[in-house]
Amino acid sequence: MRPSSKDVYRRLMILKFVISHSYRNLPVDTINKATENWTDSDKENFEKELKKNMEETVSSLKNFGLWEYTTKTEKDFLSSFGSNMDIKSQMNANWRMEAATILMWALKIVNNYPDINGQTNPETLQKIQIKKIGLFSNDLTIRPYNEISRMRDIVETWHWRVNTRRLIDDNYKFEPDENMKKAGINSLDDIVKMTAKSAYENGDIKEIIDQDFVFKGQPFRDLNTEDFQEATSIIIERHYALNWLCGYAPKNNWDETPTDT
Repeated sequence: MRPSSKDVYRRLMILKFVISHSYRNLPVDTINKATENWTDSDKENFEKELKKNMEETVSSLKNFGLWEYTTKTEKDFLSSFGSNMDIKSQMNANWRMEAATILMWALKIVNNYPDINGQTNPETLQKIQIKKIGLFSNDLTIRPYNEISRMRDIVETWHWRVNTRRLIDDNYKFEPDENMKKAGINSLDDIVKMTAKSAYENGDIKEIIDQDFVFKGQPFRDLNTEDFQEATSIIIERHYALNWLCGYAPKNNWDETPTDT
């Protein structure tokens, strides 16, 4: 069963709290460097301030009736602060901005589907109003399912391209059968070229360069490590959100949303 428009907005409000909590806490290694010359008392007061911020965040979620809808993973993260915040969990929370922008698009809070070529500006979170879901008008609507589903299919193809890039980088041994060879397919890169051409001709991607998907003006196969990691995070987060919107998560459980390709 697909989430309703109110389910989506509730999830969007929770993500705003999760992302904001992440940005309000400096990464642990940054904290350690910034406070290495502080007195024990200064460090203690700093941790107390971060703890106070955390408690205010949790209190707000409870007051708005959102805490009971946060997942276990989110509760654990939202209950952490400062030096006890897990770095990986914090990074994951930062990247939830890409999932949030998809939900905003689905609810027509933003008009255009976000460009795949860059990260969403966190200031976009200001578009999300925080209030009890029961106070929202029944006019709160979500885009037609076929529109969301089409974008889901497109981002899944992008995710497939991420996986093929990884396989090629890992020197995966591709063994085409005779039918593939007759069709001119002798490598994974040949499949990439055919898929890119088809996606472009179908209007699923805006451009191709050297018969490949394009990220920041570069063919996907030529991306350096940093750009490839950025593209991967953007694509996976958007795939995650679109799969959830399309009802792929068991009982709409956000934490259990699959992103298979």
